[in-house]
Amino acid sequence: MPTKSKVKEDYKSDFEERSEEELLEEETKNQQTLDSFVESDKNWS
Repeated sequence: MPTKSKVKEDYKSDFEERSEEELLEEETKNQQTLDSFVESDKNWS
C-alpha cells in the first residue's frame, strides 16, 4: 500500500509529464462541466 507521500510523488510526476496544451484542454473541459452544473442548478430553482 503506497504511503501518502508516494501518492503525491506519483501525482506530481504525472502532472509534470503532461503538456501545457493538455492541461489547458482539461481546464477548459472542467470549466464547461462546472458551467453546465450551474446552469442545470439554475433550471431546478
